[in-house]
Amino acid sequence: MEEDLLTLGVDTSTERRSVALLRAGRVLSASSSELREGGSAGLLADVDRVLASASVGLKDVGLFAAAVGPGSFTGLRSGLATVKGLALTSGKPAVGVPTLHAVARGARPARRAVALIPAGRGEVFAQILSVSAEGFVTEVEPPTHLPPARLCEGVARLGGGVKWVGGGAVKFRDLIRQAAESAGIDFTESGSGSDAGEGAWVLAPAAEALAETVALLAQARWSTGGAWDAGALAAIYVRPSDAELKG
Repeated sequence: MEEDLLTLGVDTSTERRSVALLRAGRVLSASSSELREGGSAGLLADVDRVLASASVGLKDVGLFAAAVGPGSFTGLRSGLATVKGLALTSGKPAVGVPTLHAVARGARPARRAVALIPAGRGEVFAQILSVSAEGFVTEVEPPTHLPPARLCEGVARLGGGVKWVGGGAVKFRDLIRQAAESAGIDFTESGSGSDAGEGAWVLAPAAEALAETVALLAQARWSTGGAWDAGALAAIYVRPSDAELKG
């Protein structure tokens, strides 16, 4: 039964590595730690711990879900390789979820949600999306990376009715507030459960760990049909890595 599908969600794209096991939209077990703790071995240990806590085995997982970026290059590569290996070994489907979609879901409902996470070098990965009250995410613009000040300038041209969400929004909240004030837009740091007013910017609550949301969005995608072959999982990098830029 689809509603009983046991789903393992993994996020290694953000600063908090997380794993969550869900069934029927309910979290059975979850784990969260600093991304750099233990690398791939640490992620496998997290998976083992989450499965053991729920008293299930890897063979019982019906769907694997992974955040596919943008985000940490090293984290994405090791995380996706791990999820691919687990899914291929067990012969189960795997669904990739864009990281900024998972971030944006925390702003629901939002006609315009600006999801952003730190990208290093003082930049952010960002994307404007629309999120329904039920949590369905629709892209308004493609993901990008840019300095937060330039992002604020662009969003200010859209006017009010915008929710900001994610670790990048929390990190640069003062810059966002200043940009709103300069544009004559009201700014508030609340907004859970309601859409932003036409004349306001709202800083929405941001989840500390994304694995649960990744699993929920993956279940929704999987239910629409498709093969969802684990081998097809691919990272969304948005920009070249630092090593590639230096080369």
